[in-house]
Amino acid sequence: MTPEQAIASLDRHIAKHGQAVKIRKTNSAVDEVETRAFVRGMKPDEIAGAITQSDRKVVLSPTGIEIAALPKASGYLVIDNAPAAIIGKPEFVKMNDVIVRINVSVKG
Repeated sequence: MTPEQAIASLDRHIAKHGQAVKIRKTNSAVDEVETRAFVRGMKPDEIAGAITQSDRKVVLSPTGIEIAALPKASGYLVIDNAPAAIIGKPEFVKMNDVIVRINVSVKG
């Protein structure tokens, strides 16, 4: 599978089963980027330390997201019109040095 095929597959699944979200650098609507993502709750085995049952995991595609708009550790995602703070550093999954998926944990 090539990076392009992996991204296309993720894009199809998110288009069919995902939901609208917004990426923000701060908790302000300035410079927010709209996209779609998978949003789900934490699994029991993921709950430890500061991670709680109300936190969520978000899977984003890199499609349509400029490098400057990629989610950052101090940023926010707006889910169902409510800002959620990004917990820790986003995970950028790569194939052949190409970002094919972005995994983010959020609180709020």
